[in-house]
Order: sequence, then C-alpha cells, then structure tokens
Amino acid sequence: MSRLLLENLSSLYSLAYRLCGERSLAEDFVQETARKALGGASVLRHRQHLRAWLFKILTNVARDHLRHGERWEEKDLVDEDLACTSANSVLSDATTHDVRKALGQLTTIHRAIILLVDMEDFTLAEAAEMLQIPLGTAASRLARAHKELQQRLAAYRSEQVRSKGSL
Repeated sequence: MSRLLLENLSSLYSLAYRLCGERSLAEDFVQETARKALGGASVLRHRQHLRAWLFKILTNVARDHLRHGERWEEKDLVDEDLACTSANSVLSDATTHDVRKALGQLTTIHRAIILLVDMEDFTLAEAAEMLQIPLGTAASRLARAHKELQQRLAAYRSEQVRSKGSL
C-alpha cells in the first residue's frame, strides 16, 4: 500500500494545488489523504481502484475544508508549474498561462470536475463518485465548466488582441 501511495503523491499534490492554489494547504490535503488512506487500507477491496480511491479521499478532504468556512473559489494558479496537457479542444488554443489563470477563476466544483476528467483522465462516472454527486449532475457541471473556461479563454484572447492593437 505504501508503495502505491508514493507512486500517486505527485498527482495528488498537483490536484490539491490546482484546487486550493496554496502550496502549504495542498501539502496539508495530501498529508491528510495519505493518513486516511493508510489508516483505511483494509476497506480497499481491489488494488486496481487505488488511484481513484486516493483521489476520492483527497476530494473529500478538500470538501471538508470548504465546509469549515474556508473559501477558495478563485485562485491565482499562474505561479505554480502545472502540467496543463488536456486533450480537450477548448484548451488547445490557449497558452498555459491563460489556462492556469482561467482555471483559478472557476468555482471549486467546476475546477475539480475539469481537473479530474480532463487532466487526470478519470471517467465522468469516477469523478461523480469522487465528488459524491449523481452522474447527471457531474455531466452538467462538466459542460458548464467547459463553457465557462472557454468564455474566459476567449476573453483573454480578445484582451491580448486589443492590447497588441493599441501598441
């Protein structure tokens, strides 16, 4: 179990940081996730589901943090070296900087669904289970998140064109 957990720490930290935008808080989320995973390893029936199980624990840790009054709806994710390699065509024309900025401005739930499905390659059903929402709700949130992300990226491109024109 420890070896499998270690293999996933980087991905867990990456998601945690993308959700909260703070290194120390992301580290706390991952540490709490590891503690819970190691303490609850006996409930995991199938080792092949370990990655999804770890991400579910992480999203629950993040949700619990939100319930206790800490809001991190909008974060500046620009300064962290994040891999933004989504196959989603919405992201294909944007610079990495713009994608990070736009992701940081999405609500936490929209950011989480995009990160899990588009960047971590979980299925929509797996993401819905991790976020503890119905599949239909996950699908509509993902669609809304894609639309909002696309609008933000289009606005950034328009801004860039306007500023280049005024030079």
